[in-house]
Amino acid sequence: MNSFFSFAQNRIELVTNDCSQENGFTMFLLDRAKPKILTEQKFEQEEKYWNSQKKILLNNSDILKIEYTNIFGQIIDTTFTNAKELNEIKICVNKFKDYEKKSLIKESIQNDQSWVLNSTWGHQTFESDKLILKPKKGFLKYKYYKNGKRIKRGKIKITEFVIDKIALFERKLNLMKNVDNSCNFGINYNLNNGIEKINFQDDSCSGFSNEQLLSDLKISE
Repeated sequence: MNSFFSFAQNRIELVTNDCSQENGFTMFLLDRAKPKILTEQKFEQEEKYWNSQKKILLNNSDILKIEYTNIFGQIIDTTFTNAKELNEIKICVNKFKDYEKKSLIKESIQNDQSWVLNSTWGHQTFESDKLILKPKKGFLKYKYYKNGKRIKRGKIKITEFVIDKIALFERKLNLMKNVDNSCNFGINYNLNNGIEKINFQDDSCSGFSNEQLLSDLKISE
């Protein structure tokens, strides 16, 4: 009976993954994600894997539920309904659990106030890029600079989609202000939304960036 039970189990490798990237690479390690199994499965006795980047769990059920902390410090849970068929699980540490919070950028757009997003790296030594957005007559006029040189300018029609994507980035940025641990030469973000200034240094080694926002606004493709 015991041998049959052992045979029926499958071993599943658990790793962190950035689902917004094609190759899924993330510097946010599994020990920082603090994964917990909420169903009956158990983790195999932990081996010293390189940099604690994976765990092995033993499974004999179709349903598997896991709880973990994402790069924004939020608690996420995810359920798998075909667990017996899995040999690997990639938990999406960049997955954002949305929440209601007043958006100061949305307010600045409604009040026709310009806002500026500036990113630097190396303890704010080198400017990486700068995005200036100025609302006017239903459009956001933008100027985008890379390494101090303007590389693109244009305008974006103000729609609910555009405002929601900008507000989502703002909420993520606010959450990331309180990350723990440290990463040398982290990315710094300085946001002046016409109402207040937000300064944030990503010391988390999480891979958080403004690339998704630039892509959503069709500024960087």
